[in-house]
Amino acid sequence: MAEENPSIASGMVGMFNAFVDPAGLAKAVKAKLFWLWPLIILSIVFIVVGYLMMPYTLQLGEVRLAQQNVPPERLENARNMTRTITQVFVYLVPIFLVLFTMLGAWLVAVTGSIVGLRAKFRDIFSLMMATSLIAALQYIATYIVLRTKGDEITSQEQMTPAFGLDIFIPAHGILLTLLNFFSIFQIWSLVMLALALASLSGSSKGKAFAAITPAWLIPLIFRIIGSMFGGGSSN
Repeated sequence: MAEENPSIASGMVGMFNAFVDPAGLAKAVKAKLFWLWPLIILSIVFIVVGYLMMPYTLQLGEVRLAQQNVPPERLENARNMTRTITQVFVYLVPIFLVLFTMLGAWLVAVTGSIVGLRAKFRDIFSLMMATSLIAALQYIATYIVLRTKGDEITSQEQMTPAFGLDIFIPAHGILLTLLNFFSIFQIWSLVMLALALASLSGSSKGKAFAAITPAWLIPLIFRIIGSMFGGGSSN
């Protein structure tokens, strides 16, 4: 019984299994309020790094304003609006994180039921929240790369450093988006999610990988749409 209902403290520690131990993560996810602890860490990381990334984001905003040929009399208002939206968005990240994770968990639950995998929405949501800690590592790595290079930001592609096949394959546009999306962090996160889901539900790994399809397909679609309208790979 204790294994099925771990304590809150063991849940807090257990969330770090998301990096290395999918079976351990599947056990820890049963703890009360398990989803809250990765959410707190993710919120801190995304807010702090988002604040540090703001100069680069604003540089990109300046480039886009220049490309749109905004009249001089409206340029300052446009700059202020861009700055305000950027600042507000940084602090709204936790809300968007919860909403998108809830949507993703629901879709994974639906897909899982189709392929014969049974798992509670709450547990899937908690698993996805925990494996998102790996995405936080990519966000930190992105900032480190931009800070280390010190280049002036002139395109969206600079905001998405190569962490995947785009390291080896020169590409632009949608192909770059595809290669950049499946970074080492993204693949790591998806593998851990699928293996933990298989362990949690007692289903095969094949069913688990099929069930998590919405967890990568929908973000990829949004990334492609963003690249089409943003002129590069979208973050």
